[in-house]
Amino acid sequence: MALSRANICGMNFHYFRHSLDTFLDDAEALELPLVEIWGAAPHFYLGDRTLEDARALGADVRTRGMQIASFTPEQCVYPINLGSPQAALRDRSIRYFLESLEMSVEMGSPAVLVTPGSGFADEPSQDAVARCTEALSLIADRAERLGQKLYLEALPPAWSNIAATAGELRSLLDAVNSPVLFGMLDTAGALGTGETVRDYIEALGDRLAHVHMIDSEPSGSHLAWGDGVLSAEECVAALNAAGYTGALSIEITNSRYYLEPKAAMAQSVAALREVLS
Repeated sequence: MALSRANICGMNFHYFRHSLDTFLDDAEALELPLVEIWGAAPHFYLGDRTLEDARALGADVRTRGMQIASFTPEQCVYPINLGSPQAALRDRSIRYFLESLEMSVEMGSPAVLVTPGSGFADEPSQDAVARCTEALSLIADRAERLGQKLYLEALPPAWSNIAATAGELRSLLDAVNSPVLFGMLDTAGALGTGETVRDYIEALGDRLAHVHMIDSEPSGSHLAWGDGVLSAEECVAALNAAGYTGALSIEITNSRYYLEPKAAMAQSVAALREVLS
């Protein structure tokens, strides 16, 4: 089955100067079928929210005729790092993702997005990989019991010495070897490491379960479609050829869009709808 407009997914990252309701209102107005919930202040930071809040959010999304494609707790800005050599930081990070799984269940999301973190740049990377593998195994065990999936995303080399490329991401998946741990593709991240959608498809195969589908430039900036150098047509063609049927999530992060987030989302939705028509 080919990708269609039903796979387009909005995300609230670039709405952080606005309320979560504003994002949901705009997503509903654009008739989006899916949303990915970025879990961060002021929208849905775990430290300020309860399971009841998660249930209410899920109900609100469904009332608007949408479904949650993934719960993505903030983990790149906050002190969250599954590969850290500091036990206190690593243990807190594990607890953070375990709590994220509980929230994901309650809001009706099928999955939680997770990143590998990093060790120190001046230590052997295999030590960080071992710590991350152990942490991910613990989290994946809980996810499996809860009926949740984990979408593992690579990070730029400046941010991670554990998994920065498609090949390293696949190696980490294989090391954990959990039926609920899947890889994902970020089109901007791939461009930033000189890779392509096809590189991720070749590395991940049927373990590719989620896509952050955004335009970008060589720096890796997450841009609205039409503002970068990527071809949405080529990305979709490669994903269709691989039989991918998951979400195409529009993760816009560049600060140029923070004050007028709907315009950027609408521009991207229109571009993807044209390709998927």
